[in-house]
Amino acid sequence: MVSSNDKQSSTFNFQQEKIQSQRQADSRDQHNVDRLDDMTLQILRKYRKRLEPSGYNSLPDLWPDLKDLMNLSIQLQPYQAIQRLLSLTNYFYEFCHGYRADTEKDEYKEYFDHLENVWVYLFRQEGLGMTDRIRALNVLRDGHQLAADEYGIPDALNRALEAGIIQEEQPEQQQDEQQDEQPEQQE
Repeated sequence: MVSSNDKQSSTFNFQQEKIQSQRQADSRDQHNVDRLDDMTLQILRKYRKRLEPSGYNSLPDLWPDLKDLMNLSIQLQPYQAIQRLLSLTNYFYEFCHGYRADTEKDEYKEYFDHLENVWVYLFRQEGLGMTDRIRALNVLRDGHQLAADEYGIPDALNRALEAGIIQEEQPEQQQDEQQDEQPEQQE
């Protein structure tokens, strides 16, 4: 026969294990965020030193690091991912201006296409707040205008803008297609 003390002890142990498990998950999340912060700082430092040998010489030199950072960022919880991606998107616009003379139109197109895919993927995740969506749409509209006016890419970020606006339930087949569209990870 199980006494009430045994039941209480079992319940207490279960709650302690659950708390410990949550702390470990939080610790892993914080470790990932810290790692992404370090990567962001390294990119920004090398960008600011672009006229020095230790900096990035061109946007094509910078792009692989920024692309990796974007891909890792969307693996965070959606509320964290959108905040990070907002910052990275604004940095990307700054980088485009900073390396304007060293970058070709087809390179810009590739970069804007990847940025668009990352945002489409993120917008399709659950848990994004309306305020964050609106902020993201404003940033993406700025990028759309920048790409059209400065780099001759009139359709840049259109799919991301559409994905940010549409919030209806999607059939299961479309959800499977979305998972297939996750931006490729660079090895």
